[in-house]
Order: sequence, then structure tokens, then C-alpha cells
Amino acid sequence: MNDSFKPLISGTALGVLSLNLTLLFLMVASCSAQQDAHPPPERHSMKQVAVEGITISYVEKGKGNPIVLVHGIPTSSFLWRDMIEELSPHGRVIALDLPGFGFSDPPHDGDYGISNYAHLLERFLEALSIEKATLVCHDLGGPISLTYALRHPDKYDRLIILDTFLHRDLPPWPLSMRMAKIRPIGEIFMWLGGKSIIRTVLEEGVIDKSRISDGVVKRYYMPDGNPDKLNRSMLGTLRMGYMEDLEFIEKNLKTIQKPTLILWGEKDIYLPISLGNRIHKDITGSQMERIPNCGHFIPEDQPELATKIIVAFLNN
Repeated sequence: MNDSFKPLISGTALGVLSLNLTLLFLMVASCSAQQDAHPPPERHSMKQVAVEGITISYVEKGKGNPIVLVHGIPTSSFLWRDMIEELSPHGRVIALDLPGFGFSDPPHDGDYGISNYAHLLERFLEALSIEKATLVCHDLGGPISLTYALRHPDKYDRLIILDTFLHRDLPPWPLSMRMAKIRPIGEIFMWLGGKSIIRTVLEEGVIDKSRISDGVVKRYYMPDGNPDKLNRSMLGTLRMGYMEDLEFIEKNLKTIQKPTLILWGEKDIYLPISLGNRIHKDITGSQMERIPNCGHFIPEDQPELATKIIVAFLNN
């Protein structure tokens, strides 16, 4: 994954390809408008807190040492719904919607960068009077949480890392993601077929496709009835330059001395397990667990097994 994307296709060829892809997404979008799916009932009530003028929504359950769950894209705190109840006897579980996702307001000035998210995470924890926490992170939540942790090593006591990226040399992005970085092709794709795109991302990221129902897709895509917010957040995160932040993380990973658990889905098609092996190698004393028959979205695919492993780690 390169910091600055240089399109491989240009001129007439790009125009023809974008037109064909647009027509394809129009067909997909029209086909998926078939049913007005209802999101599954909320298992946990949402709370809200203002952070630098941004309303951030979150779930909170349990008492004791804070366990903060940080999601990635295109998910939200809803990702952790099947794990919160079982984790809550072991601490004060807090799962936030990152700005621009779930029920949270988008970040000011369209800054979807890792450093800004890490800053907002810091302010969010301060608003909840959390001085030290166990950080549980997935996907984009990984570099966000690690940036925060490396900047403030006294403010966390353990790390639990699920399928994420913390180094600069990443696998090439899928063509669809590279195309989405191009204006206005990304806008056309998301505005015409955003829900179908989110469905595809989720379904390809799990082995058990039955877990990704129409209602689950709708809950991620437009929980507040506003698809425009997630459309913009997806494009915003895809278009941000990550290399400077990843360089900072990469240079400092080996300084981590806190207990660290790494969970990885063996069949993750987005972030291969080799990335997890490298993180395991860089963080001295870390524990790595491979989850069989599991894709990228572990909390969707294998929440029961993941929770069992995490609880054992917390109790050790």
C-alpha cells in the first residue's frame, strides 16, 4: 500500500473503466434496494459525550479496570456486540464509535488521519476520566490505538490487537479501494452503491456469511438514517496518507514492554497473517493466537472463541 496512489489507468481507458464500473454499481445498488431491512435490536444502550465539539457515542458496561474497544472501517462499536456482555465481568468495557462512524459526529475539517483519531481517542478517554486502560483494537483501530499508546505509555496497561496494520510495507490495496481514492470515481461508487459495497466488504471479511444479514449491513451503513456520513468517512479514511504515522509506530513497536495479545483470523483476505507474525516478532513477549476458520472481522466471525481467549489473557 503506497502513501500516494498513482493510477495505473488513465485517459480514455480510465473513462471507459469508470463508466463500466459505475453502471455495474448502479445495477447492484438497484438490486439491493429490494428490501427495507431492519437493523437487529440494540443489545446495549448508547451514551454520548462531547469531545472538542464532536459528539461521540459509546457503549459502557461493567465496572473495574477499563477495557476500551476501538473498531476499524467500515464498522463501529456495533462490531463488538457479541463480546461486550462476556467481557464486562472482567472490567469496565467501553466501545466507542470513532468520529464519522456509527452514531458519532464526523471529525472537524474532514481530518480522518490516524494522528487526529489518536488525539480524539485521548480526549475521549479524558472525558470519561480514564487514566489507564486495556486497549483492544481492530483494523484501522490498530494504528490509532498504537499511536495513542506509544505517545502515552503510562496510560495503558495491556494491548489486545486483532487483524490490523502497523508497518508501512503492506499488501497492495484491492482495485476497488484504489479506484475509490480517485475523485470523483469514489464519490460515484459510494453514492450509488455504498450499501452494496459495505455488504461486500463485510461478507468477504468473514467465513460464516450468515452472520452478515441485511439488518447488520444497514446497522453499519446508516444507523442514524444518514448514509452520507459513512460514505464520506470511508472515502476520507481511504484518501488520508498513513505512511508518516505508520513510520512512527514501526520505529517504536519494539519499545513496548506491556503484556500484549495478538489475535488473527487465519483466513483474513485483507490483512494476511504474515502481518500479525511481524507484529508478534516486534513486540517482545507478546502472545499470538491464530483463529482457525476465521476471516478479517473476528468479532463478527468468531466472537465466542475470541472472547474466550481474551478473558484468559485478562485473567493471567
